[in-house]
Amino acid sequence: MKTQCTSTKQRVLQTLGFFGLFMTFAMSVTPMYAQTAERTVAGVVNSIDGPVFGATVMLKGTAIGAISNEKGEFTFPQELQENDVLVVSYLGYETDEVTITGNTTFVKPFLEDIPIVIIAALRTKTAETSSDKIPN
Repeated sequence: MKTQCTSTKQRVLQTLGFFGLFMTFAMSVTPMYAQTAERTVAGVVNSIDGPVFGATVMLKGTAIGAISNEKGEFTFPQELQENDVLVVSYLGYETDEVTITGNTTFVKPFLEDIPIVIIAALRTKTAETSSDKIPN
């Protein structure tokens, strides 16, 4: 029967090998975990009149954005993280802000109509003043 004797040098090499494999595994798992925090976000922009065609959806503080199609649908061109804010706007409607939370991948912003007040004045002339200026 043979007995195996391991020297201190062999134990150190085994320990370093195990540590190296552990670090390689840990480094390969970390990027996969970081990717789950970002997500592609899509949605439909609606108003009281139905889907909003041509609404602008921008990432707050940047120039990155998307425009809704004829059905009000959009897909944001960049992956978003938690706490990112999308600003949805369209002429004649109040701007809406949507905060990305948790595992948000689909949003349904609703745009409220801006109340419109029309102020007009009508200038009228009486029959006496208008008949004076008309030649006979």
